[in-house]
Amino acid sequence: MLGLGRQTRASPSQLSPQSLTPSPSPRTHSPCHSLVFLLWQQIKQLLSQLWVSGSQMTFSLCGLSASLCLKVDTMDPLMALLCLLPLYPGLAAATPSCPQNVNISGGTFTLSQGWAPGSVLTYSCPVGRYPFPASRLCKSNGRWQTLRSTQLTKAVCKPVRCPGPVSFENGMFTPRLGSYPVGGNLSFECEDGFTLRGSPVRHCRPNGMWDGETAVCDNGAGYCPNPGISVGAVRTGSRFSLGDKVTYRCSSNLVLTGSAERECQSNGVWSGTEPICRQPYSYDFPEDVAPALGASLSHLLGATNPTQKKKKSVGRKIQIQRSGHLNLYLLLDASQSVSEDDFHIFKESAILMVDRIFSFEINVSVAIITFASKPKIIMSALHDNSRDVTEVINSLNNVNYKDHENGTGTNTYAALDSVHIMMNNQMQRLGMSTAAWQEIRHAIILLTDGKSNMGGSPKLAVDNIKEILNINQQRNDYLDIYAIGVGKLDVDWRELNELGSKKDGERHAFILQDTNALYQVFEHMLDVSQLTDTICGVGNMSANASVQEQTPWHVTIKPKSQETCRGALISDQWVLTAAHCFRHAENSSLWRVTVGDPNSQWGKDFSIEKAVISSGFDVFAKRNQGILEFYGDDIALLKLAQKVKMSTHARPICLPCTVEANLALRRPPGSTCRDHESELLNKLSVPAHFVALNGSKLDINLKIGTEWTSCIQVVSQDKTTFPNLTDVREVVTDQFLCSGTEKDENPCKGESGGAVFLERRYRFFQVGLVSWGLYNPCGNSNKNSRQKAPKGKIPPPRDFHINLFRLQPWLRQHLEGILNFLPL
Repeated sequence: MLGLGRQTRASPSQLSPQSLTPSPSPRTHSPCHSLVFLLWQQIKQLLSQLWVSGSQMTFSLCGLSASLCLKVDTMDPLMALLCLLPLYPGLAAATPSCPQNVNISGGTFTLSQGWAPGSVLTYSCPVGRYPFPASRLCKSNGRWQTLRSTQLTKAVCKPVRCPGPVSFENGMFTPRLGSYPVGGNLSFECEDGFTLRGSPVRHCRPNGMWDGETAVCDNGAGYCPNPGISVGAVRTGSRFSLGDKVTYRCSSNLVLTGSAERECQSNGVWSGTEPICRQPYSYDFPEDVAPALGASLSHLLGATNPTQKKKKSVGRKIQIQRSGHLNLYLLLDASQSVSEDDFHIFKESAILMVDRIFSFEINVSVAIITFASKPKIIMSALHDNSRDVTEVINSLNNVNYKDHENGTGTNTYAALDSVHIMMNNQMQRLGMSTAAWQEIRHAIILLTDGKSNMGGSPKLAVDNIKEILNINQQRNDYLDIYAIGVGKLDVDWRELNELGSKKDGERHAFILQDTNALYQVFEHMLDVSQLTDTICGVGNMSANASVQEQTPWHVTIKPKSQETCRGALISDQWVLTAAHCFRHAENSSLWRVTVGDPNSQWGKDFSIEKAVISSGFDVFAKRNQGILEFYGDDIALLKLAQKVKMSTHARPICLPCTVEANLALRRPPGSTCRDHESELLNKLSVPAHFVALNGSKLDINLKIGTEWTSCIQVVSQDKTTFPNLTDVREVVTDQFLCSGTEKDENPCKGESGGAVFLERRYRFFQVGLVSWGLYNPCGNSNKNSRQKAPKGKIPPPRDFHINLFRLQPWLRQHLEGILNFLPL
């Protein structure tokens, strides 16, 4: 180690070849040093040319400052040469890079870091084919990782195939093949005396998985139902009495996910998770994973939907009452094989989950841990900030991919052990025997792209976690571990299956094809409209939701059979709608309100116990001013004869200025109605929605402030309805919101009374109700066809909606005790 004092850095103009000439040394007579002097002469020549050309140079050697090289005139020649080697391209060591002849037959590839050592090459193939190998690593010696097969000289895309059944009890299947191509079918039928349970026909999908459910021929003779034999599996055990056990293994090279052993329990249900045998290269589609995780969170956030049949792919999931507490631990893999772009999607997916979970009034603490060779705790579940959505999301946004730059491994054990330590600290703080500790539910979500390759078996950390939480058959609901593998790099099905929780009818281990699929899952996973309490403003935003599930507050109002108006549930017994819907009705008790019902595509009819119509509404109030129709105070409330049972299809929307909406907006308890208006109508053009006759959600933009003033001016062009109008504000008072400009949709006749609503933080808030407009897009068409207004139409289309912020006194007068209102 050289002892170097602090020196002043010389400028390039102070340097010259002469100042760099080494002094003679007693050691310069060896052959080695003779060679050094010859090389030195060449470097001096090069330096002279560089100085003549005025080049600016910076010297460094192994991290030492340029000041070292300023004293080479006193150095040994060998040291001087070593100092200056980086300046001489012919003598500098070349950075190794891997060969570029790595194409895959029939596919493409991507590189995480170009051709440099440490770069991961990932192969991709068209749908229905898979790459072999899936990936290769550029090693430090500039060579690619050896192909797994000695007979393989080039990466190839192989056809995906689904496994074939090894055996099928009490029936037969066709066709009988060892494996099946994508698109192939597998049919099952039972012998006499046995009933088929599951899917009679299954189709091989492009991900190497069969659709549908395991076919089982059962005669119902056992204490537990016949657990069946999944495709590709072999079962040992044929007795299904209480306490009997069955075991499973997979044939050939298939991988078993689920429980290898199951026991017939006293409740007539088999323990664990149904085993599935799958190809090592198989993966899950987002549409399969999202419902499972979505149902998890619906149960986590409150309850189940008793009217919906439980599917095997969707489980009981994490149980938590809204009065309880959940610790959610997010573990994000940041190892070398995860690119920076992929890690960014890991973060964005985690942010999606956090943001949506916090949109419900539950007690939740979030821990964030990133890991490579070592874990890094970004947020502890013990910290007060872990309960603040803004702090949690800020922490996620600030996570730096380069925090683990020197850690190339995947130490899943250490990441899970960090969770164990966190749990232990919380137990010590609260007391092991206290209800405060024992009633906390724990959910771990592990996002990784590869198998653990250092730190020991992560299963040991899981066992420690189960021990500290006292997880047994009675406390099984207090821990859920979801292991989600992403990509085809080195994901290990066996390890994921070992880590994931195993519970009846559930799946906790998944592999997704890439990070984009992961983001899709987290975007659509929250099918939380299954909550059975009256939590407001929850719409099902998943891709496969029906139009009624997307807007479960939407109702239809009709006298006998003819539809006339729409409305919105604002509680389990009250509907908000427009007053003008009832101006010709003498007896509203003969009317019916159709509310969404999960058991009927037509919904369920409710009679009206009471109609409360604003006394200020009079469509003819201004006829003597030449205004043929006036819609001020166009608001009404309907009390249904029975309470509506909350479900996926029926749920109230949030009304601003209420405590319920305040919770949904995550505002502090001292907030006011004015605060809500400032947050919801916070710009000159606010994107909003209404529901069309066919139930679809259509887009509009609500004009505020100066934009509102401009929006309403076209009313003066409607000479038919307002022949002598001198001031448009006589017709469009400040009770109205305005839309219909630019590319807005226009409500049809029959859509009056429906909610005008907008989304904030994954919850929906009604700010207005459809009242009247200057153009009817359904005038000459059915409810499934809307006609845009012709260009140049006079007057141009405009629509006006009752502004609920302006009718607060009336709402408070009639809904006091039904909703909890904030101060104005």
